[in-house]
Amino acid sequence: MNASSDRLLPRTLWGNAVFSIVSGAGLAIFAGPFARAAAQAPVEVMGLDLAIVLELLGLGMIALGALCAWVASRRTLPEAWARAIFAADLAWVAGSALVLALPAAWTTVGSAGIVVLALAVADLAILEYLGLRRLGTAN
Repeated sequence: MNASSDRLLPRTLWGNAVFSIVSGAGLAIFAGPFARAAAQAPVEVMGLDLAIVLELLGLGMIALGALCAWVASRRTLPEAWARAIFAADLAWVAGSALVLALPAAWTTVGSAGIVVLALAVADLAILEYLGLRRLGTAN
């Protein structure tokens, strides 16, 4: 665990928490309409309909948001958890690139949605990286 007077990482984690919870709730609630808008034909992932996959992703995003809030709220920031969140954000961006490369029949709306979310997560990851670097130089 590390403590620092620098507020970049905790503030970024709070932003990630809000973004993850709000977008995750929207994704979970509207998974069916999003799935219909995202693909021209029915898409299955590991035998699951795309709507179910989106709903599960939304619930996972809510859980990640709760973790971000918990980490950001600690008096002494648990650096290992912050690094795990950073790694999860990097995995989301890489996964988004992979999903776009899959031979699915993505619509323009679907492709744009994947790209916009990936860019937002990439921005958070950059800020997390900078915050983690500042923690490293502060100690």
